[in-house]
Amino acid sequence: MKNSKSNPIAMFAISVYLIVPIVLTFVYSISTEWNHVLPQGITFRYYVQILTDQRFLLSLLRTIAMAITPVMICTITVLLAMYAILVYLPKLDKYMQMIATVPYAVQGVILAISVLSIYADAPLPFSNRAFMLVATYSIVILPYIYQGIRNSFFSVNAVSLMEAAQILGASKFNAYFKVVVPNIVTGIIISAMLSSAIIFGDFVVVNIIGGNYFETSQMYLYKAMFQSGQLASAIIVVIFLVTLLLSAGVYYLKNRNLILEEEK
Repeated sequence: MKNSKSNPIAMFAISVYLIVPIVLTFVYSISTEWNHVLPQGITFRYYVQILTDQRFLLSLLRTIAMAITPVMICTITVLLAMYAILVYLPKLDKYMQMIATVPYAVQGVILAISVLSIYADAPLPFSNRAFMLVATYSIVILPYIYQGIRNSFFSVNAVSLMEAAQILGASKFNAYFKVVVPNIVTGIIISAMLSSAIIFGDFVVVNIIGGNYFETSQMYLYKAMFQSGQLASAIIVVIFLVTLLLSAGVYYLKNRNLILEEEK
């Protein structure tokens, strides 16, 4: 942080490097033609087209649901598993770490084809495409959620916090969920946002499992690429803005809760 504050030129260069592709994508999405150095003509008809298309709005809602639901399921599961390990079975931590890193070695296409081949003819809800997507993404993001939460535990020295809370009279459950977990909220949010970004950017899993049965914004974007480059660019900008708004909303709620706690 000290180096970045003392070197504004480097920060400016990094900011430009990250922002320029989005700006150029937006400029291309509002241009009628771009065959020369500068675009020719400006139009917002592609944004009007997608924002008035019910199919796109529904696909975007499905993508948001797919980005939030697996993250919530995986986060709650990991927190409960870490509670059991931290309080009752500390020797199982290394085995938990090994299990949580297994999805790193499984490619998305292999996992998606395996899930589809096993559960395609299974009874409901297992054969439901949305259910399969949620379950598959919960496995895909497990390493990121687990490692982020585990690192947060070590950074706040969770064992010492638990012991201090119990000395003051708190039960193990209250010491964990009312003392330890609130101290690692930042780590949980960062892990959740990283996992959501991975789901938002995925195409392989959603294409194999969802396809036309459960159309998300990624599938809508894939089909739009064959129609118009400007239309596809407009969809990319909208998806980026939705992701940005979700991230900003999460940070706002986190900071608001911190301010309320300080006032109390």
